[in-house]
Amino acid sequence: MRLYVGLFAIAIFIVLIDFIFYKLFLRKSLNRKRYQRVLIPMSLSYLLFWAFLFIYSPKTYSYLEEDNYSQFFIATSIFIVWYLPRLVAILIKLLFIIPDALKITKSRITSIIALSTGALLLIGGITGIFINRFQFRIIEENIVSSSVPKSFNNYKVVQISDLHLGTAKSQKERYNKMVDMINNQNPDMVVFTGDIVNNFATELEGWQPILSQINAKDGVFAVLGNHDYGDYVKWETPQDKQRNNLDIVDFFEKVGWKLLRNEYDTLIKNSDTIIISGVENWGHPPFPQYGDLKASTPINSDLPIILLSHDPSHWDGEVKDYPADIFLTLSGHTHGFQFGIRSKNINISPVTMRYEKWGGLYQENNKQLYVNIGAGTIGFPGRIGMRPEITVLTLKTVD
Repeated sequence: MRLYVGLFAIAIFIVLIDFIFYKLFLRKSLNRKRYQRVLIPMSLSYLLFWAFLFIYSPKTYSYLEEDNYSQFFIATSIFIVWYLPRLVAILIKLLFIIPDALKITKSRITSIIALSTGALLLIGGITGIFINRFQFRIIEENIVSSSVPKSFNNYKVVQISDLHLGTAKSQKERYNKMVDMINNQNPDMVVFTGDIVNNFATELEGWQPILSQINAKDGVFAVLGNHDYGDYVKWETPQDKQRNNLDIVDFFEKVGWKLLRNEYDTLIKNSDTIIISGVENWGHPPFPQYGDLKASTPINSDLPIILLSHDPSHWDGEVKDYPADIFLTLSGHTHGFQFGIRSKNINISPVTMRYEKWGGLYQENNKQLYVNIGAGTIGFPGRIGMRPEITVLTLKTVD
């Protein structure tokens, strides 16, 4: 419910900005009537939309209705694509217009800048929904560490994360491409670092034939993410939530992925061993801290460990100072905000306001963290500049 209160407040704020812009700069303009004809119906429809969601929200979150949840995100995305470019254009114009600069030439310049920016956002939003969200991208990294045993030199790990399959239930065939791209890497091991659904086990229907085709010599290992516990739904009974959780856990077994829940397994090559460990979700509030590192690692062992932990906050919170040789932690969760620029030389995203470590490889002392920005979407069903990621990590021994 609090989510809708916040969103409704934001909606009112956006409309107020629109009216202030009208009052300050267009009240005496020749375009006044034309602006009124656009502003009033747009603003009223915008507020009515959020008011409807505010009233409807108890039903949406009180019952196990996956379709309602999906429809909410589709509807909000339509309004984001429609209204956000307009809002940004207004803000840019307000930023550039100062009392001594209300001349025709400067007015035209600011209008051009504002309209161009708004148009770019509109185009980016549309292409992000229909094209970019399915343009899977392979990112390769070498993990060089003295902890890597010689027998594991050039050992190839493929990581995927944050599939959020409920958002893509009508686009299943597009994920065959992702599976083929993974298998073409001929990986030694594949790992999935959480958030297979948005909330509901029913989102997994029809995905088993696709995801079970992912192959790796040493198998596929997985952990749960914050969305895989059903914590964001007001369930009718505790038993309903438990049944939903069990169905999600059962799905991993059906597709042949080994789910690690505060536990570990061993990878053995010749006389060398690496521990593959996985924890339940651990994040800073409001995200739960179900993870138990002590239970997830061998007692009194100096064996090297690869840790799967959905939320990268866990690395700074516990992992990097934990007294075990966790030389590599693999996380997801951030999505790169599904918005920004990511390249070899430029990494910009609003997600930095929430997560310092949000995408790519990080290192401190002898421990490394890789954050995958995900292959799916949540909330806004698109990706603007943040293509879905398949990470190929090659372990390298230090001679």
